[in-house]
Amino acid sequence: MANHKKTHKPRKPQRHLPKVGTPANDAYRLKHSREDVLDFGLWHPANRRTTRVLGALAVVFILAMLVAFVFLT
Repeated sequence: MANHKKTHKPRKPQRHLPKVGTPANDAYRLKHSREDVLDFGLWHPANRRTTRVLGALAVVFILAMLVAFVFLT
């Protein structure tokens, strides 16, 4: 066990979290909740091409569903 520090895997860097109830904690939670709402953790909100492509696909899919609904009824 003398060499345990040499063979130990390095840890991931840990981010300091602010104390609960402080203004820093409120700002931290607000920032991360906004990021979660904007990008769902899938892509960065600044990536406009991906957002536009997915938006266009959603519009085409909805229009196709409406056309199919009209023709099937």
